[in-house]
Amino acid sequence: MKISITNPAKIQRKLRGFTLVELMISMTITLVIISVLLSMTSVAVKGLKNSQNRTRTSRLSQEVLNTITKDLEGIVIRTGNNYEWVLSKNSSSSGNELGPDTTKEIKNPFELSFFSAVTDRYNGQINVTGVDLGGDISMIRYQLIHQDQMEVGGEYPVFSLYRQRIDPKETFEKCLSQPTLDGLALTETTGRQNYLAENIFDLTVSFNFEYRQADGSTGYARIPLQTNGDYKSLSIKGNEILVNGSPIPVPADASSPRLASADVSLMVLTDKGMNGLKRAKIKNDKELSKYLLQNGKQYSKTVILPRP
Repeated sequence: MKISITNPAKIQRKLRGFTLVELMISMTITLVIISVLLSMTSVAVKGLKNSQNRTRTSRLSQEVLNTITKDLEGIVIRTGNNYEWVLSKNSSSSGNELGPDTTKEIKNPFELSFFSAVTDRYNGQINVTGVDLGGDISMIRYQLIHQDQMEVGGEYPVFSLYRQRIDPKETFEKCLSQPTLDGLALTETTGRQNYLAENIFDLTVSFNFEYRQADGSTGYARIPLQTNGDYKSLSIKGNEILVNGSPIPVPADASSPRLASADVSLMVLTDKGMNGLKRAKIKNDKELSKYLLQNGKQYSKTVILPRP
């Protein structure tokens, strides 16, 4: 029978734990792995948020551009009269209605009003006596304003675009056959029921006109309506086109100018950009432009208008 006697020193060495150096090395390696994983997760989350922001701004822009396109494609202008059919002018908004601060306010606060045979012009059941409001033309008015969407004068204002559609009956009774579309006794354009989209910092519409020159060729005139530009108001009447209150700037021998198309441009802020704008320290227009480029996106579309 054999009796095995193990050296006590060997047993002690086998039972010995990690040294302090070994523990520090393993903890360092673990921390490095965790840092890498957190960094990768942070990048993935940031990428997801950026993707969501881009998707949302794209969706908002498409919704607005599609709505304006449908309205403009159905625009109605009848010649041979002194009535106003299209009016674009500076908005009467001021103060906080333009933005959270004078350096962050809307730079092109104009209103756009015109008549259109839009598909949603009816408010009632067609051919039902007493319910069908009839008519085939509605007046449309767009206005961009900085206000709370849920409550006028509320505590959470954002840049919001409103689209007001006047029912055909009211359009016929109050809007058609008017020398001007400004100052009509209508319901408030920026009421909650007219809300279209948020985070729209800028909406610019440029009108393109065609006219016949003396030699028979076709000439073109583009009128970009901007508060800080050369053209600040446009009025299209049945017998004249006025820009800043004067006849459209075309050659003296030109004849028959007509509205041919419109270029619609939008600046849409991301949700992050909208929230950060309130806290951002912006001192001038140059800093504002830089902020908008970093936190928003520009979209544009050309709309071919119906020929008379």
